[in-house]
Amino acid sequence: MELRLIEAVLPKEKKEDIQTLLSKENIVDFWREEIVEDKIIFQILVDATLSEKLIDKLSRKFSKDERFRIVSMDVKTTLPLPQQEISKTKHIRVSIPELYNAIVSSIEINYIFITMIVLSTIIAAFGLYKNSGTIIIGAMVIAPLLSPNIAVSFATVLGDLELEKKGIAAFLIGCFIALLLSVATGFFLNIDVDNFEIKSRIAVNYPDLIIAFVSGVAGTLAFTTGQMMGLVGVMVAISLLPPLVNTGLLISNGYFLYAIGSFLLFLANFASLNLAGVLTFLFQGVKPRKWWEEKKAKEHRIKAIILWMILIFILIFAIFAEKKFLAKKRLFQENKIYFFKK
Repeated sequence: MELRLIEAVLPKEKKEDIQTLLSKENIVDFWREEIVEDKIIFQILVDATLSEKLIDKLSRKFSKDERFRIVSMDVKTTLPLPQQEISKTKHIRVSIPELYNAIVSSIEINYIFITMIVLSTIIAAFGLYKNSGTIIIGAMVIAPLLSPNIAVSFATVLGDLELEKKGIAAFLIGCFIALLLSVATGFFLNIDVDNFEIKSRIAVNYPDLIIAFVSGVAGTLAFTTGQMMGLVGVMVAISLLPPLVNTGLLISNGYFLYAIGSFLLFLANFASLNLAGVLTFLFQGVKPRKWWEEKKAKEHRIKAIILWMILIFILIFAIFAEKKFLAKKRLFQENKIYFFKK
């Protein structure tokens, strides 16, 4: 059983109210500690899958008092071990406030975020240049563009336009820095398009869309359940940065057609990841707390799902068109027929 320790700071006069509330809840244990002046701390040990429900009830009942505060913490171990059965809830995930705080902190546009973008771009660029999958994996694991995408999906489900704008801003700034730096780096590197790591990223295949979507589902599940170690494999499977860096290197070396193919791969990963994120957050029961907010959020996420699906269909058509064009080009070259022959 995964546990949470919830500390609720309340006015002293609400002591009986919270005890009555807790007596009706399925919790492991609770205790209280009286503190200075007019406040009291209740420490509540609860199954992690039930923590959100309890936090919502406490918030609804006591949040109007300015002295009210809740702090939620992971519990590594406790003795004696809990005897109650693991709750059989429909959705096994951490609470929405925990997800929100984790997401907001991960998309702050500060020197750390920018440094991570720069470092991962340099690593990916030299990994592509040296044809080294190991080096590229190093850039994938850093994965600075993954958090903004998860933030956008999460905000879409909640209908939180402010968080969505912040996620999009972080993503666009990260993409701009990575593309600009990779183009600049490419001027100093002679790129070989027959290089396997570069060649494998100059065209999109239909399986790439499936891999990106499935990886997006796995990544969102790992995030919502607090299994952060599971994100490492997802970062490797769906990293957005190498195709984008590949695009920049190809542009600066004059391979514009191949750059388009590489950028299509980047867009395929981007669209599939966001669609998977929105659907998985919905499956995990992530939604606004209030019904009127849910109504507004529902309209917003339906539009977002339609947008992502349209983009994916456009990409599928682009993949088909690109394959047809390259097939014709190879055929003409084999027969020594040139488009611009005088």
